[in-house]
Amino acid sequence: MTPARSTLRIADLKRRPRATARLINVRVPVSILDAVERLARELGASKTETVAALLNSAMDQARKR
Repeated sequence: MTPARSTLRIADLKRRPRATARLINVRVPVSILDAVERLARELGASKTETVAALLNSAMDQARKR
């Protein structure tokens, strides 16, 4: 079972089968988009899933402070 996007983490992307996803459209610096695309390719994940996992991880860290 794939976790909901609100609980998705990088570790989840590494151990789950590839799933279909929808396109997202956001404005970010090119360097960030390039890094997200590289990470998504490495994980075999969509950019949407990768961004959701990164944001969820960052929010976890922010809550700990």
